[in-house]
Amino acid sequence: MTAAAKLEGAEALRPDESLVADVRAGDTAAFAELANRHRRRIEHLCRRFFSDSELVRDLTQECFLRAFAGLASYRAEMPFAAWIRTIAVNACYDELRRRRRKPEELVADFSGGELEWVELVNQASPEELAGNAEERREAYTLAHRLLNSLRPEDRLVLVLKDSEEMGVQEIAETMGWSEAKVKIRAFRARQALRKQANRMMGARRFRMFK
Repeated sequence: MTAAAKLEGAEALRPDESLVADVRAGDTAAFAELANRHRRRIEHLCRRFFSDSELVRDLTQECFLRAFAGLASYRAEMPFAAWIRTIAVNACYDELRRRRRKPEELVADFSGGELEWVELVNQASPEELAGNAEERREAYTLAHRLLNSLRPEDRLVLVLKDSEEMGVQEIAETMGWSEAKVKIRAFRARQALRKQANRMMGARRFRMFK
C-alpha cells in the first residue's frame, strides 16, 4: 500500500468528533462526510414512523439541517451518532404531532382489502399468511395505519422500544421524560392498538352484514 493510500484510509476512518471539530473551524465539507456516514441510519429510523418515501427524505434532510444549525451545542461526551439520532427522533415526533388524526377517521379510511386482512389474520395459518405477497403488502400498510391511530407520544415509545430496541432509560434520556412516563406510554400504546384492532373488526363485521 502506498503512503497516499494509507493517508486516504486514515482520513476515511477519522472519528466523528474530529470531523465535528473541522466543521466548527469552518470546513463545511467535513459535515458532508458526517451526513454521508449517518444518512442511511437516519433514513431507516424515519421510515419506522412514516411509509411515505418523499416524507422520509424530507425529514432526513431536515435532521441534518437541524444538526448543522445546532452543532455549537454538541458535546463530545455523547457520541455523534446518538446525538443525531436524538435530533431525528424529535423531528419525527414533531411530524407525528402535526399529522395526528382521530382514531375514528383512520377506521373510515381502511380499504376493503385491509379490513379483509384483519379477518384473515384471525383465520389463516402462518404458512398461508407468509405465502401471499399481496397480503404482506396489505399487512405493511395496515401496520402503519394502526400506528397512525396512536397518540404521538405512545407511537414514539412503541417504535423506539420495539423496533429500535431502545431501553426505557435510553428513551427517557432521549426525550427528556421520566422512566415512569416511558413505561406508562408503552403500556397505553399496546392497549390502544388492541382497542383499534377491535374497532376495525367491528367495521369489518358491519360491512359484511350491511
